[in-house]
Amino acid sequence: MMDEVFSLDILYADEYVPEQLYQLARQGLCSQLDARLHELSNSTEYLAALTWHGQEQLSLLMVAALNGYDDIVRVLLTHCDSTHQIELKGQVILYDAKLVKGATALYCACYRGHFTVAKTLIELGQANVKQDIRDHPYYPLFIHATIMNRQDIVHFLLENKYADVNETKSNDCDESTALICAASRGYTSLVKYLIENGADVNYSSRNQNFRSTTAIMCATRCGHIDALRLLYNAGANTNITHITEDTLLVIAAKNKHYSIVNFLLEQSIYNTVDDLELAACSLFDISSSVEQMNVVFDLLRIALQKRQLLQIPKVCIQSMDIYNYEQECQTIDELDRIKADHDRIFIEILLIQERICSSRKDITIIKSLENYSDRLADKKEFDKCLNVYIHMFYCYQQTNINNNLARFVWLYCKMLTENRIIPIHRFIQVCYLTFDLTETKYIERTICNALFFVIIAIKILEQKGITKEEQTLIYSWIRDLCRHRLTTPSGQTLLHLCVDENTNYTLNFRRRDTIIHIKFPNESALRLLLACGNRWLDLDEIESSSSDTPLHIICKRNRDQKIIKLLLNSGCHMDCVNKDGKIPSDYVYDKEIKALFTTKPTPDRLKCFCARIIANKRLNTANIVNGFGEGTLILISSCFSYAIDLCSEKEQHSTLNAGKCTMLLEYHMNKLPATLRISQIISKFEVPKKFNLTKTAKDLKDFGIHSLKVDKHIEDLSLERDGKINPDFHKGIFLDNYELFESNIQHDGQKKKK
Repeated sequence: MMDEVFSLDILYADEYVPEQLYQLARQGLCSQLDARLHELSNSTEYLAALTWHGQEQLSLLMVAALNGYDDIVRVLLTHCDSTHQIELKGQVILYDAKLVKGATALYCACYRGHFTVAKTLIELGQANVKQDIRDHPYYPLFIHATIMNRQDIVHFLLENKYADVNETKSNDCDESTALICAASRGYTSLVKYLIENGADVNYSSRNQNFRSTTAIMCATRCGHIDALRLLYNAGANTNITHITEDTLLVIAAKNKHYSIVNFLLEQSIYNTVDDLELAACSLFDISSSVEQMNVVFDLLRIALQKRQLLQIPKVCIQSMDIYNYEQECQTIDELDRIKADHDRIFIEILLIQERICSSRKDITIIKSLENYSDRLADKKEFDKCLNVYIHMFYCYQQTNINNNLARFVWLYCKMLTENRIIPIHRFIQVCYLTFDLTETKYIERTICNALFFVIIAIKILEQKGITKEEQTLIYSWIRDLCRHRLTTPSGQTLLHLCVDENTNYTLNFRRRDTIIHIKFPNESALRLLLACGNRWLDLDEIESSSSDTPLHIICKRNRDQKIIKLLLNSGCHMDCVNKDGKIPSDYVYDKEIKALFTTKPTPDRLKCFCARIIANKRLNTANIVNGFGEGTLILISSCFSYAIDLCSEKEQHSTLNAGKCTMLLEYHMNKLPATLRISQIISKFEVPKKFNLTKTAKDLKDFGIHSLKVDKHIEDLSLERDGKINPDFHKGIFLDNYELFESNIQHDGQKKKK
């Protein structure tokens, strides 16, 4: 029996089906396509599939829609449930040779202008007219057609009531109507058509960032005067204001749409004369063109004419030195006389803005003042520039805008570069503004600027001719600064910032002019701070991220020998432990710097003795109770709350914790000083054989005993009486527990020698 022979075409028949069907649909061969689909047992598989044809990815229904074959569309819908075909999203070239992603058969029909097919898809195939495409999400077909300026599609959808001119909106947060979309793009004929078909000219989009964004406001902002005219003639509300309270006139002026400004003036569309004057001010720039200046003067003239007509006099602000004691022009003649003087015009603009904006708490004046001060600085009129900055500072406060002193820092650095004398009294006035900035959100920037002022103060103190009185003013401010004990959110003090090279990065306002005078770490600033404020500065304060003291920071990042020596000589602890368990010298590898730590004697502090006894000797706390008495243990444990973590046994932990709680409850101590933190414990310290109470009088103050709520001070009490502990001293410390503490001392005479 001979082998049966099969054609290769039969083996690969299924691969050719999609192309066959595509060609039949593309060529409009309706009957042949219908017959071929009947032949296929799995026709739905081909009708519900997308196939690639060059750059396009299409379904058979999309091919028919693109070519306008209504009969083929109907045939395809009979062969397969429309839900499997109608919402398929392909990739197709629809307009401007642009590839559109996510287009449906309905989009294909509409954008090719085949509206009979589109109607069939909607009514027979139940196509969703609210469906968007991938390239323009949130826009239903009606809004998308408006954006594309396809009035034919808009007309088709409205005429057949497939869309509503007011109810069909974008699906984003704006919820914009077709009229808003058309007006913002200047589609004049489409705006006219939508208005004629009942579009609400006063509908406002819902975006809260652009309150009251109506079609006429969009046309004004974008400069589409023809669309604006249509909306105005249709009765659009011209008194509406933007979220910034800007009127249409101000919006047009700010965006330099002069034709719209003129149109609005011709129609007398502005709320008040003030609005007209603000519109003129918004157009002004020191580098304004002749055309701009003419518009500015035209607006100001009209405003003056309106004031005369309505008998509305200007209520001018008080004369100010920053404005050369000038007053606003009251007449057109006065205005014309300053037309050729740009500097005087600038002042006129500022005077107008100052008068209007101050009552409204409008921030517009701030930007103008910044430009004015920059111009003064460029002209090297530094004293006047300083006055403007001080005025700006209070304007910032009135308008509740974030305020800082960076501009002052920059100005003083500019003056130093130009070898100008910085007036001491004005400098001190600015320095004290630091204390007016109490907003915690920006406290770090405030502290850094204050530190920059300290560095500038050093350079001022070097000026020739400075008097002792002026020196005293500077020293007094620095003492006040230290007395405030300012700390950043991360726990850094002035001392931390002063020795940290990372502080350089906070100098970010016009850095090129300031970095040549202000650099960190800064030995001079540290020395001045310690000289003026050592009483309030805590040399061993720790910051929160790594529990580093200033000495840790300088040893870790810079290793400046002079600064390290200065800190050590000022009494900072060498053995403070950070979160990594390291003391400052652990970060030092230089032999000379290492020698500073070995030759410097360890400060003899009572709190260090107590902590070292607990930490290094691992004393049994029960013996401490018996040996020193409960009152003494309470004093030690409460001052070293962290020391409990250094005790290895549970009994020790619980005893010390109880002592801590007792101290807090019985003696009402609100806040332990920062100097009592465990970071001050000296890790390499040999306990002395005996205590000399007289020498430790100062150290006892560090315990914070005198800061008790009862306000009993111990500064003037003698620690010894007749060779014994002065009971009045302990009474001042323990108050109502005097008898208990006294009995501990008397009955434990031998043990207390330990």
